Amino acid sequence: MRWLLAGIILLAFLSPFAFGLTDLDEGFYASVAREMFSRNDWLTPTLGNSPWFEKPPLLYWLMSLSMQLFGASEFAVRLPSLLASMFTIILIVSWGGRRFGRAAGDLAGIIFALAPLAMLLGRLAITDMLLTLWLTLAVIALWETHQRAIWFIVGGIATGLAVLTKGPVGLGFIGLLYLINAKSLHQQGLRFRWVLLALIVALCVPIPWFAGVYMQHGRDFFEEFILKQNLARFAGGDTAHSVLSIAKGGGLLGILGAGIAYLLFYVVVFWLGLFPFSTSANALWQRDSDPLYRYLRSWCLLVFLFFTLGLTKLPAYIFPMFPFAALLIARYLTSRSEAAQRAPLTRWQWASLFVGSCLWLCVALFLGFSARQPTAILFGMGLIGAAMAYLSMHLRGGVQTKPAMRALAICAFGVVLGLHFSLRAYDRLFLQPVRDLARSVPPYRTLIVHKVSPGYPSLYFYRQSQVVLDDNPDNVMSLMREKGSYCLTGDSGFVSRPQMIEVGRSQTLNRVYSLIVSRYN
Repeated sequence: MRWLLAGIILLAFLSPFAFGLTDLDEGFYASVAREMFSRNDWLTPTLGNSPWFEKPPLLYWLMSLSMQLFGASEFAVRLPSLLASMFTIILIVSWGGRRFGRAAGDLAGIIFALAPLAMLLGRLAITDMLLTLWLTLAVIALWETHQRAIWFIVGGIATGLAVLTKGPVGLGFIGLLYLINAKSLHQQGLRFRWVLLALIVALCVPIPWFAGVYMQHGRDFFEEFILKQNLARFAGGDTAHSVLSIAKGGGLLGILGAGIAYLLFYVVVFWLGLFPFSTSANALWQRDSDPLYRYLRSWCLLVFLFFTLGLTKLPAYIFPMFPFAALLIARYLTSRSEAAQRAPLTRWQWASLFVGSCLWLCVALFLGFSARQPTAILFGMGLIGAAMAYLSMHLRGGVQTKPAMRALAICAFGVVLGLHFSLRAYDRLFLQPVRDLARSVPPYRTLIVHKVSPGYPSLYFYRQSQVVLDDNPDNVMSLMREKGSYCLTGDSGFVSRPQMIEVGRSQTLNRVYSLIVSRYN
């Protein structure tokens, strides 16, 4: 199985070259990192030369270092996520193999590596894969500390790096995990003084940056980062991703839709994000007296329930539960008796496999035919094949059989290559037309982005921050006349004004964008 994992990891390094930066988050993070790299300012993240406190700086630092080595490219900014994905797989395989047996560890690595959400996040320049690596290491370290005290240092450093990646949520999760399992952990031999020392180490890692940026920016940093980006976001303050926006229209349907989204959003994310192995999710609520099983299950449920309660919903939020969900599912599949493995699946499992396969195939067909990229269909076909391999594991003797592994290997390469081409298709449909239009502007001219949704913050990266966002038409016209700026707009009424000359046009799947200059230049 390890040769299959090695092949999946190697193929992953093809994807960063396949498509341009996506928007919104990847465009923001890559642009902030490029400004940090250009300005050589390692303390204050900026976007458009204005302070940007949405996230702590660890990902920006790693991207900047990567750009110093490989230049300012998509590969450079995505390399930290790729490496984090690789090291997370290594952690799952090595630690899971030691605790649950080599077969379970290897299968867990394959399940995680083939999970659609893991494959996507491992190829994007965003914080979630890096955060998952640190939290996975911290969860392992908290369990292992009773074996060797040195683990408290590893756990403290990993927790501190999680805070430096995405904020206090990293420390909060590990603290809650300890409180939930304190009795069991101390019965295993954990000492409270080790927990306190780990906490001190965890705080020492991010405090220098937090203190430095607070001394420089004071209240602005506190209000933006702590109040708005952490507390208000959990309470639904991020209106773009809040379930409250669904209910804004009022009426029974709006309220019902918001309620369904609130309760079932992460059920769907988990089911599709770990498909087809999510159909064995019953591995997460078995009756089992094994303390390690109960410990890992509590972590998965903690992450899942915490974000289910939050009003802001993004698919990647529950991703830190995926490594250990994959490990528990692999343990379940490899530990079943031969008779049980050959038992028929439940109706729910059959229905889940069928509906999930159809949904992913529809996505692949849409991308393939809309962007004239038929190889994108490999993604959907590969996932259907993975579902069939999953059935083979259940019905024909388990995961160790050669037919099951052969089928899984074929499907794995289909899924990985299919995702590669699907991302290219998505880029061709939605991103490349706007990016090419923006790149056609002379480098010595400023580009004004006017009423372009979702804003394409990646243009900051490609235009080296020579970008201004402004939805006020009077301001835009003034800048165009005074500075000879170009304007990229999706507003056809603004383009048709007599003062404007259209010098370029491009079309995505659903919108037409124009590049215009002022007639008075």
